Amino acid sequence: MTDEAFNQLVKELQAGNEKVLDQLFIEHYEYCVNHLSREFHSGNHYCSTDDARDTVMDGFLKLRTELLKGKVENKNLRGYLLIICRNMWLKKVQKERSKLSLDIEKVEYYLGQKEDLYNEDFNPLLKKELADDLTETQKMQADTFQAAWAKLGEKCRQLLQAFYIEKIKLKDLQERFNYSSYDTIKSMRRKCYNGLLKWKDKLME
Repeated sequence: MTDEAFNQLVKELQAGNEKVLDQLFIEHYEYCVNHLSREFHSGNHYCSTDDARDTVMDGFLKLRTELLKGKVENKNLRGYLLIICRNMWLKKVQKERSKLSLDIEKVEYYLGQKEDLYNEDFNPLLKKELADDLTETQKMQADTFQAAWAKLGEKCRQLLQAFYIEKIKLKDLQERFNYSSYDTIKSMRRKCYNGLLKWKDKLME
């Protein structure tokens, strides 16, 4: 894109003409989606095609904001967009990983030893080493967390135990639980954990 064409694009966008972004979208969207899903096709930063599409859409919104503010130079728009999308995805993964780290601590703390998880009579407060160190508020939280765990379905308990307690990677759990794709088990893990939190919140009302 020539400097003149770029300056005209920014000028029209700032004037409220959103259609000027259509051509940029057509030229760069699929490329960026494919690039992101290829770069993070496996490992801890795995990005599915659906994740990539969502991230690139968010990236375009970010690019639009930057263009409106006059913060983008007419150099390599595709490269600039890729950097935006890549950083967005890495931040999202890091945020989720940090949240999961806290989640794991909660699960391990409130549920105690993994061999006790399926014992309906199990209460972590009966373990002296735990009960002695808990405040009244923590005792209430522990009871609630245990009750929420009991409300989950068997498959969800098995999946959460394997992921959080046994620390088995989702890629390996996909085969163990016979899920058709990584995206499916990733979605199920999130659904089961959210179900656990919803039961906890409901029981605390």
